[in-house]
Amino acid sequence: MRHFEPSKFYAYKGPNCYLRRQALVFNLRITPEGESMEPLLKGVGAVFPDLDAGGCETSAELFAAAVMETLRMDIDLYLKEHSIGRDGEDYVIAVEYLDDGVAEEVVHSVCDWFDALASGEAADFAPEFERLQAEFDKTFFGGPTFYSIYEAALKRDIPVHYLFEENQFQWGYGKKQVRGRSTTVSTDGIKDTEFTMYKDMVGDFLVMCGFPTPKGATCSTEESLVESSRDLTYPLVVKPVAGHKGEGVTTNIRDEAGIRRAFQNILDKEGEESLDEGILVQEQVEGTDHRLLSVKGKFVAALQRVPAYVDGNGKDTIESLIERENDTVARLDNARSPLCKIKMDDDLKEYLELQDLTVRSVPAEGERVYLRRVANISAGGVSINVTEKIHPINVKLVEDIAAFFNVACLGIDVLADDIAKPWTDGHFGIIEINAGPGVFMHLAPALGGSIDVPGEIMRSHFPKDRYERIPIVAGNCLTTSFCKALHERLASIKPGIATGCLTPDGVHFNGAPFFKNEHHDQNVKIILRHQGLEFAAFNHTKEDLWDYGMFHQGADVVILEDPGDAEQALKRDLLPDGALIEVRPDAVVCKVGGEETSHRLEGDREGAVMAALEPLLGGLIDKYD
Repeated sequence: MRHFEPSKFYAYKGPNCYLRRQALVFNLRITPEGESMEPLLKGVGAVFPDLDAGGCETSAELFAAAVMETLRMDIDLYLKEHSIGRDGEDYVIAVEYLDDGVAEEVVHSVCDWFDALASGEAADFAPEFERLQAEFDKTFFGGPTFYSIYEAALKRDIPVHYLFEENQFQWGYGKKQVRGRSTTVSTDGIKDTEFTMYKDMVGDFLVMCGFPTPKGATCSTEESLVESSRDLTYPLVVKPVAGHKGEGVTTNIRDEAGIRRAFQNILDKEGEESLDEGILVQEQVEGTDHRLLSVKGKFVAALQRVPAYVDGNGKDTIESLIERENDTVARLDNARSPLCKIKMDDDLKEYLELQDLTVRSVPAEGERVYLRRVANISAGGVSINVTEKIHPINVKLVEDIAAFFNVACLGIDVLADDIAKPWTDGHFGIIEINAGPGVFMHLAPALGGSIDVPGEIMRSHFPKDRYERIPIVAGNCLTTSFCKALHERLASIKPGIATGCLTPDGVHFNGAPFFKNEHHDQNVKIILRHQGLEFAAFNHTKEDLWDYGMFHQGADVVILEDPGDAEQALKRDLLPDGALIEVRPDAVVCKVGGEETSHRLEGDREGAVMAALEPLLGGLIDKYD
């Protein structure tokens, strides 16, 4: 017999009657045996010792707290809200979530765990927790760069939601919106983004501008690669033109045989199609790998990247040292880990072979063995924050290069003996440029202080308070005729203003009918997705609110007539300086701060509502311009 039985799962994609955030809501039935707290407290305390279980008075409260703690995945994901209500004999629990599929799995897993605890059975939750963490790592939010930007928005109350049809996210509303999946966003110039993918052409461009970059050539056959290498000075580097994350790169090539091996390495990893874009051979610049980062044309961070390594102890093999290193907290390889796992693949073994080593070699005490040619974090490299050390002339170099690219976030990879010395002193070369670079490594480097690059990215898109928002009116009595009149009034205040309204008849843009999707939240999303939108109004019936939620985050004005429980969520989410307009039997009352104004209701209900709303419109437009 189950003591904890969940049912009626529903995932809201935005604010709703239960929470201000997107919520997974479900019913939970608990048998009398499941209400006994002692075995539950003991079991939960063993797995989550930092959870304040003592503050939970019922098993339902403890269950919700355990679900929330599991959803945070032991890496303190930014999930804050949950609620508990009743539906007859059932509890109704709402939890804030990131991925709805993983969240539902978490609920079922915690139910199984609590069932075992309540029955007095052995209940080791650790293996299941590890499985759930692995499932979460496969989602969008398991990617460190994307999650860090998503969290940066949440912490700043910047609205963000997923666009399922486009497989990307949207930050902000209407004309203020930015869309993307990571650091590549809709405001980036597509041609500039594409251009950075072609290392050969970027190299030619850098040479043209006088920026320091190694001499090289692009080839499409093995023989042309060998022929081009004869005009260059060893050691050389060979890499695919369209490669990324250091894949297919061979460094420190010192002879023709090495050139041929590098060519074959690219074919093995990238296939024959890599020849279509070409293979680049360059003179190798000596120095340490660095990632220099700009946001909206301004330098923000510098990171030194050291190839993955292990330090010998005179007893263990390289293989054992790698396994031990991979078990460290820094290499958990999740949304909060500063380092990735070191993979014992063919590239690693080949590089060891060049050093007359194998994975079974035993390095001496204190001997450092580097495991890869490339220092990319994705290849197990170690990150060191050197932002404070970079020379001002090198900062200017970053910003000079960024001025040529219409991309929000630009990563410039360089090799330099000492980043604290100006590039003009020599021993400095730009290896490649990346649009949409990873940024979590700056937020959580393995060594050195954190640079809040995700916060810098959010500030670059939304530099002022409310810059991500447009004025929003929400209510339960907004008719098509009222919204048409609203558009006309707004257009008289600001000619050409773009408005979007959702009424019982569907979506309207600029007072004209557009479309009515069968799903209420999709209609809200359609309006907020409009790139020119400057003002939005949404009608929500109580059925819409229970079935779909509001979807939008907050409102500047809430207009309510005879509200029920569901409509109270609109009042709850009224912005701090917002206005509440109540339609009463004999008057329309507008409340702003501690002040009230009243308009008598003499048959023309919509006219009275407009009279109450009209004094606010100019200020709303000015507030968000």
